[in-house]
Amino acid sequence: MFIKQKTVQDWVTLAMGQVQDDQTFAAKSHQKEALGYLNRAYEEIREGNKEYIYASGFSIWDIPFDLHQIRTKHLHLFSDDQGHDLDKLVELRALLKELPVVKPAPKNDRVTSKQNEVTEVVVDLIKRRMAQYHEAVELGRLFGGLPVSVTPHQVTNEYNTTFTRCFYYLAGKFTPLSVIMAAADKLAREKENA
Repeated sequence: MFIKQKTVQDWVTLAMGQVQDDQTFAAKSHQKEALGYLNRAYEEIREGNKEYIYASGFSIWDIPFDLHQIRTKHLHLFSDDQGHDLDKLVELRALLKELPVVKPAPKNDRVTSKQNEVTEVVVDLIKRRMAQYHEAVELGRLFGGLPVSVTPHQVTNEYNTTFTRCFYYLAGKFTPLSVIMAAADKLAREKENA
């Protein structure tokens, strides 16, 4: 498998990708990463400059190891085309070094409040579903496994007394509680005799 080696421009593009639209860095680490990419671009320039160094009689050790070490006195160690790229790289590094680090503003309060509202509703829905599940299990146990459902209502009578009234349904049909209890008792006795 052939992996394409990155060019100087590829590294510069990666470095510029760390800059936000407003020409700032979102975090100090983004700035550090961008400068690291520029250093990788410098490595490409150094690598491409080896023939020039050997042909000119200089030593590879005469060339600074990192981009931040490059000064005007080092430019004669690079061929014209490599020197031109290096000059632009040094300039870009200085610009990126000066860009401020500005953390992105938090999400719009309206969006955040809507997210919180949605989360609250979903959590409440899950709690209600769990409560319904536990209620169904309890009703199943209470009525011996019969398919009974209960609808409670708050009622206030003519004496201004408030109480809970329940309507019982067996298999979806309104059924008096006494009939349901009698059927549950009959099924329980049949199970014991079986």
